[in-house]
Amino acid sequence: MRSESINRRSFIKKAAAGAIGSGLAFNQALPAAYRADEIPRIKEYRRLGRTGAMVSDIGSGIPYSEHVLKAVIDSGVNFIETAETYDNGRNEILIGNAINKSEREKLFITTKVNLSTGLATSTDDIVRSAEGSLKRLGTPYIDLYMMHQAQSVVKVADKSFHKACDRLKKEGKIRFRGLSCHGTFWWQEQGGTLEDIMMAAISDGRYDVLFFPYNFLDTEMGERILTACKANDIGTMIMKSNPVSVFEDYEKVLKRGEGLGFLEQRDYNRKKQQMEKADAFFKKYNLVSMDELKKGAYRFILSNKNVSTICCRFRNYSDIETYVGLSGTTLDNQTASLLADFRESLGFLNCRIGCNLCEKSCPSHIPVNTIMRYYYYSKVLMDKESASGYHTASGSSKADICRNCTGACEKACPHNVAIRELLTDTHMLLS
Repeated sequence: MRSESINRRSFIKKAAAGAIGSGLAFNQALPAAYRADEIPRIKEYRRLGRTGAMVSDIGSGIPYSEHVLKAVIDSGVNFIETAETYDNGRNEILIGNAINKSEREKLFITTKVNLSTGLATSTDDIVRSAEGSLKRLGTPYIDLYMMHQAQSVVKVADKSFHKACDRLKKEGKIRFRGLSCHGTFWWQEQGGTLEDIMMAAISDGRYDVLFFPYNFLDTEMGERILTACKANDIGTMIMKSNPVSVFEDYEKVLKRGEGLGFLEQRDYNRKKQQMEKADAFFKKYNLVSMDELKKGAYRFILSNKNVSTICCRFRNYSDIETYVGLSGTTLDNQTASLLADFRESLGFLNCRIGCNLCEKSCPSHIPVNTIMRYYYYSKVLMDKESASGYHTASGSSKADICRNCTGACEKACPHNVAIRELLTDTHMLLS
């Protein structure tokens, strides 16, 4: 035990020294100065539904560095997720370079095709997209080929996608098919909610794995989907798992006693009671529990055995220590109480991705769910492409108009989220 502790400390020390010596930012790769016996190890593998594959409970989502991904694989992570659109295909190339000396049969590689861009609409288009992914990944087959960001119930049964998957599977180029979903724009005809889309995919019967948001702030919808997946032997991948980081800026502001800076004065009294709850939370836990909150958010998900894997973004070696160190853990009572307190005190500052319940009330047709997704990408994942994604997704319905709105969305929100303020903050952040 003592030797293992020393090795883990040595691993962190080298990672930190590499960062300082290279002058690298948080989201850049660190040099590969580590020994395999110094990194933490995956402790649990779970069955990925009817695929039969045993995958690490902590998976890799959108890797950022070949060196870091190699270390991630050395730690026992065998599930790697990407998409053809990530960094215009360069993310698939990164993965291909990182795995070229690995035992391919021990890895489970997932990539996705986006049918909403208009670039892949026919069966032949989708087959060519898959073949492009195969070339970039440098692999003879893709374990899981997914429809990326399905935005309607109708899209679930897309004939071109399923014909392409049938052909690709017959040719040995893919093994399984899946679907990912963040939710939909409310005005899309027959769009449906995230739950509607997921349940339609389960009923369809052709999908082997589903990829969707789930976290401790809004559990009911996710748990219904997870239960249905389990009943139908469908594997599950979890995204948007940790909403805690969104609140770190607010924690710093509250600590200085300045209130929430982005709230307008006219809204202050209406939100005062909620802000006092938030302030009381941070004072109660003396601001030292943020790291435990983050870890607790993942342990909450890992405690649900209907989850196959959580897709985590590994930016550096410290992330390996954090995420892989959570493998095989579950939520204890003390941390469960901490999360419950957090949800009660700060739930009003988090939009539940995939909820969509407020959008029908918006007279300006603001795509709240989509805008809040890019807010999450920017705040939590520090995604550099969030700004362009926000402007593309919102079109002419920019959130700057929310500042002077009467707040129909907030009246319709069952979670009492400060939607107008979050939308205004997002516009200021990403414009």
